[in-house]
Amino acid sequence: MLRILYLLLIFGALLATGCAVSPDTASLPDSASSAPVATKSAAKSTTSTPDLPEGEFPPQVLYQLLVAELAGQRGEMGAAVANYLAAAKESQDPNIAERAARIAAYSQALREALDASLLWVKLAPENPEARQMAASLLLAFGRAPEAVVHFEQFIVLSTDKPNHGFMLIAGQLARDKNAIAALSVMDKLIEKRGDDPHAWLAYGQLALRQARLGVALESANKALALKKHWASAVVLRARVLSLQGDKEGAIAYLEQELDGELKKNIAVGVSHARLLTETKQLDKAHDEFERLAEQEPDNAEVNYAAGVLALQLKDLDKAEQRLKQVLSLGQRMLEANYYLGRIYEEKEDPKVALRHYFAVRHGEYYLSAQSRAASLLADQGKLDRAREHLHSLRIANQEEQVRIYLVEGELLRKAEKFSEAFDFLTEKVEKIPDDTALRYARALIAEKLDKLDLAEGDLRAIIEREPSNAQALNALGYTLADRTDRYSEALEYIERAMKVEPGDAAIIDSMGWVHYRMGNHAKAVELLRQAMELIKDPEIAAHLGEVLWEMGNKQGALEVWEDSLQQHPEHKILLDVMKRFG
Repeated sequence: MLRILYLLLIFGALLATGCAVSPDTASLPDSASSAPVATKSAAKSTTSTPDLPEGEFPPQVLYQLLVAELAGQRGEMGAAVANYLAAAKESQDPNIAERAARIAAYSQALREALDASLLWVKLAPENPEARQMAASLLLAFGRAPEAVVHFEQFIVLSTDKPNHGFMLIAGQLARDKNAIAALSVMDKLIEKRGDDPHAWLAYGQLALRQARLGVALESANKALALKKHWASAVVLRARVLSLQGDKEGAIAYLEQELDGELKKNIAVGVSHARLLTETKQLDKAHDEFERLAEQEPDNAEVNYAAGVLALQLKDLDKAEQRLKQVLSLGQRMLEANYYLGRIYEEKEDPKVALRHYFAVRHGEYYLSAQSRAASLLADQGKLDRAREHLHSLRIANQEEQVRIYLVEGELLRKAEKFSEAFDFLTEKVEKIPDDTALRYARALIAEKLDKLDLAEGDLRAIIEREPSNAQALNALGYTLADRTDRYSEALEYIERAMKVEPGDAAIIDSMGWVHYRMGNHAKAVELLRQAMELIKDPEIAAHLGEVLWEMGNKQGALEVWEDSLQQHPEHKILLDVMKRFG
């Protein structure tokens, strides 16, 4: 008998296909990152599957391993799994059994993965990973009592690990489709370990994931009774209180802990700051994130949260400082660059903003960043370049494509290229006729071009498809009130919009405008002032000033216009109405 490595190389050299065979099977997928849901957390934490052993094996085993390797390289995973499993059974080698189990799990061959994992346990009973994988697969097949046996052994073999292995088990159980069975498994595991706080913490986390908040709170309390001021359990308890609707109670509880032994605990501090953000206590949340960032300047998550919140509060210098720190730490690069682009836009430094936006080359913020970049280019008079940039973007689906079409249409509208925008959007509507957003955008441009019939047709088509579309209802009502004398019809559409969105400033403005057109000036002023309190919008100011002027209150009109003009000195509608009244 010969060493396996030597024979694999010899067999590889003799193959007519010329395929190379490598004992570390670099071509095979990493089971640690690609295992199915049932076994993913049971996969190795390393970045590669175990090397094949270099021990001596019978020729039959060597042949099976060779076939498995070649099949894996060719993507023929069924043949690979079958031969790995056969080699494991023939050789009774734990390393080959492990490899068979992991490759089968990756390939979603769960029955074979279970067979291989049980063989692995038999051959290496003291290996906690073998126990974990076997338990996970048994659970996936509904064999909960057998899974409990292996989970029990996994816990025994994990006493020197963080959380004694309980959190890994809780994570696996949380993914099981049968929530009742999963919790019953944890019940069995905790029966003999009622004095282990890690067990109660894991039980509480599992209950939380299943939205069983009462059980989760009770478990957190039991964990804290066994291990007082334990940060992980404190965070769990606060989260459950928050989800139960007692956000203020959760905040008070965290503040009590932060005043004591957990004053410098980052996890508790972050939980506190996030709850403050959820309850709109943004200034307090900002102060808390700043405290945490000063305490741990190398914590990227804390600096990121502090930076984003500072931007929301318009503290641009502090936001810039925190997000640049995130970049220096080499984490959250895409998100940090996107928000830095936003910051430099606010600071009116488009050159630097563009540099950050262009650095967002993929991910969640990719389209938003590149859309903003295109808008900045257009604002600099580079409309053609902006459109070319939009055309160059990677688009994953129709939804993203529509989003980019809308951005391009908006760039044309802002450049007052209304005819070109209309033709562009008409082409896209014909291409995707059922898309509401495209049809709405075309309707707004059609109104600008006095194509009122087409605008009305588009808006009616949207309303027919979506009767509660407040945006379309409001647009149609306002257009009828502003451009026709069909005031009663306009009022009906705006009333329908207001029922859907009663606090929307734009709809309240439209309601005020239609009352003005109907001669109800006092009612119009009341509504327009209400809209102005919600949003200091120059178009609403233009409307309010016009109504006041017509009522003879010219001084009041001038005050409204001039106040708005200070904030929006180049707003076309505002300037037009002021010119119209001299």
